[in-house]
Amino acid sequence: MHGNRFASTPGQSADIDRKLGLAIGSTECSSGILHRYHSEQETATDLAIEAIDMALTRGRISIDEIDCLIAASGTMEQSIPYNAANIHARLGTATPIPAFDVNMTCLSALMALDLSATMIQSGQYRNILVVSSEIASVGIDWGDAETRGLFGDGAAAIVVSPTIEADMGVIASHFSTYSEGAEFCQIKGGGSTHHPSKVSGDYSDYGIFQMRGRDAFRLTSRVIDGFIGELITRARCGLDEIDWIVPHQASRLALDHLRKHLEIPNHKIIDILSNRGNQIAVSIPTALHELLVSDKLKRGDRLLLVGTSAGLSLGGLVLQV
Repeated sequence: MHGNRFASTPGQSADIDRKLGLAIGSTECSSGILHRYHSEQETATDLAIEAIDMALTRGRISIDEIDCLIAASGTMEQSIPYNAANIHARLGTATPIPAFDVNMTCLSALMALDLSATMIQSGQYRNILVVSSEIASVGIDWGDAETRGLFGDGAAAIVVSPTIEADMGVIASHFSTYSEGAEFCQIKGGGSTHHPSKVSGDYSDYGIFQMRGRDAFRLTSRVIDGFIGELITRARCGLDEIDWIVPHQASRLALDHLRKHLEIPNHKIIDILSNRGNQIAVSIPTALHELLVSDKLKRGDRLLLVGTSAGLSLGGLVLQV
């Protein structure tokens, strides 16, 4: 049960070129993205509520049947309260269900799905609502050619429920953090270290996303073989037995490297980067949504959901549907 909502305004790469006085085609050429959606008026909670409504409608389940809410996003709507509290306030639930955040930046939704599966298996909850909602566009550095055309806004929601079939659901999961990459992707402000009360002068630079893309790519390239190998071993299957790869839409370079490095046939990989951009934690559930609403998925198919995040972390799930 799933829903996807993108922000209202499509950000065409040609429009970014015009805004910055660049040659038309420059942004698309550097990013590999034709357009992405940027919010003008919607808040992250606005987008989250619409995605939730779609997921509940598609799953034919009411909000009063949900007994736990996880907001899984890499960006905060505000420092306090946490994102899930703001979403909870808009849901109109009849009961005060627990609501909390999971933040593993781009891997937030993946970690939330893994946690949900574990909590459902334990019998603690029956129907868990996971929602990711990102307004990435507010942190774009328009002077940085590497990132200015990369990010898009949107939201995606998934209802996780138990299955009566033992071989369905999460088969295996694996997460690893390589902290030598902790400073490769960051927004310095918003916390206690660089709080506005401690900074004199213009604070705007502390709210801008900064990325050392080449360093992050090198570290990921060095560790991904062992990481994927461990995940596949835990799933007790071969990579050739995976029917679909649902990756984080990190960048064109990252997707092409994943495809080439793992020798993945083009038809197996869900690639929506060119018309969504990198939506941080929303990327993986949105790519999953695109697969689930297609006519391609068959009963018994195995899916590999995999990605990277700031930290630097890698994460993956193997699912059978």
